[in-house]
Amino acid sequence: MKILISCFAIIAAMLFASMAEAQQTINGCLIKRRTNCPGANLSGQDLTKSNLSNADLAGANLSGANLSFDKIAEANLSRANLSGANLAGTVLTGTYLNNANLARANLDKADLSQASLPDANLRETSLAGANLSMTNLKGADLTGANAKGAIFLMASLANANLTRADLTEATLAGADLRNAILAGAKFCRTTMPDRSVNNSGCPK
Repeated sequence: MKILISCFAIIAAMLFASMAEAQQTINGCLIKRRTNCPGANLSGQDLTKSNLSNADLAGANLSGANLSFDKIAEANLSRANLSGANLAGTVLTGTYLNNANLARANLDKADLSQASLPDANLRETSLAGANLSMTNLKGADLTGANAKGAIFLMASLANANLTRADLTEATLAGADLRNAILAGAKFCRTTMPDRSVNNSGCPK
């Protein structure tokens, strides 16, 4: 009897593992590592906890998609539309997001370290607690972005637009802010590039 129960347990575990690894195809795009789906339409799709590392999704439409806690490391998302997408807790290390549209997306606690986002649209994007260490944000538009507690350690923000961005408790140590627009940006307990602390925007 014990042997029979053990056999059932093993079979059940194998079936569960198979289901967990099951891959879905959406509009002709196989959701898996290294998938090749440039220009794919994945808007509004639930891709929670998928693994799209090393995928080619250049120019893809992922607007409003749920990509929270996904692994999308070292992928190509250049010119992709991720507006309004949920990327909370997503791993995007080393990913190319050149000219990508991330307006109003949720990137809270996402890992964007060493990612490339030159000229990306991050208007009103939530980056609370996100890791943007050594990230390329040259010319990116972060107007009205929520970057509370975000880490921009050694990041490039040259020519970036940080108008009205909330940088409360953010870390900008070693960051390049040359020609960045900081009009109306909020600084409170913010670590600046020279490691000084800026409290100019803290409540009196």
